[in-house]
Amino acid sequence: MLIKKAEFIKSVSSAAGLPDDGKPEFAFIGRSNVGKSSLMNMLLGRKNLVKTSKKPGKTILLNYFNVNDLFYFVDLPGYGFASRSKSEQDLWRILIEKYLKTRKSLVDIFLLIDSRHGILPNDEQMIEFLEHYQIGYTPVFTKTDKLTKTELSVVKQKYPDSFFASAVSGVGKKQLLDYVDKILRNGEKAE
Repeated sequence: MLIKKAEFIKSVSSAAGLPDDGKPEFAFIGRSNVGKSSLMNMLLGRKNLVKTSKKPGKTILLNYFNVNDLFYFVDLPGYGFASRSKSEQDLWRILIEKYLKTRKSLVDIFLLIDSRHGILPNDEQMIEFLEHYQIGYTPVFTKTDKLTKTELSVVKQKYPDSFFASAVSGVGKKQLLDYVDKILRNGEKAE
């Protein structure tokens, strides 16, 4: 898939603000500091479209990006970072849970996991949530450029049904975009 157009559309703080045009949505979720914004920029071929920050936990809304006028990438707030108040975190959790459980145009969720650390307890909680509600997701291990070839081989053997990517080197871009294209062509949600 070739990305010819990518643009920020809007930030959403409640279900009432979600787009109602029915375009397919691919959500990106993961622990704060997993490299979500960097990975999305790499996939979109734009350096600063999705805002990145040295300080984790900056994404606090659902951010919509129009891709090729055909579908959306949706940047969800990261989990596992406690620099915000408990009440703020609870509001995000409610918004994210409602979005994940009820959004009809959501066709897949890219669950990002830092390849250096593997599946941590808060990743496990997200996996349990998604599986409990029978929500399909696709694991993507990020920051693979930080691993040696041997370390990466071990991770790939342990999680063979996952994608492996690096926003720094561009590894995984073609595979992930081809996967998105396949879902769009087949018109089916990932299982």
